[in-house]
Amino acid sequence: MKTKEPTINDSAESAVAAERSIDELYAEADRLIRQMDQVVHDELSHKPEAIAEWEEIMRDYEEGLAEDEREAEEEKLGREINEWLERINAEIDQLMALDPADLEFDDMLARMFASWNEADAVMRLRCRHYPDKLAKWEKDVMGSVKRWEAAFADATEEEKSKPAN
Repeated sequence: MKTKEPTINDSAESAVAAERSIDELYAEADRLIRQMDQVVHDELSHKPEAIAEWEEIMRDYEEGLAEDEREAEEEKLGREINEWLERINAEIDQLMALDPADLEFDDMLARMFASWNEADAVMRLRCRHYPDKLAKWEKDVMGSVKRWEAAFADATEEEKSKPAN
């Protein structure tokens, strides 16, 4: 049995294919499926039963796409939540390295609180259709932020209640 010798075109095609991302391949497949949908409708327009079967297949396809998009968005949100948690922890570590009497401390803390609360507004909006991710955001990220805000408010009140030097 004789096998086909690879040609320059074969290696060029495989190099191009290797460079294409999975997202590009999915987009191309989706484009082809949608073209095929039009062809099937044109070819089977005189067979209502066949069209009905095909439309059910296409509904299943659309539902699968929607589920894939939802899962991808959930994964993305999970990564974003973890990134924010790491960022906040790093900022807290920076803050802990400062002396609370340092003039930079209050300014840095105020900037951090503002940044964290802006992130909270954005992430609550992003997580609105993903209750599990919203719960994780509230517990893991904003729970820490709220504890820090409360501790800072308590320290500020305690400082204000001391007699002036």
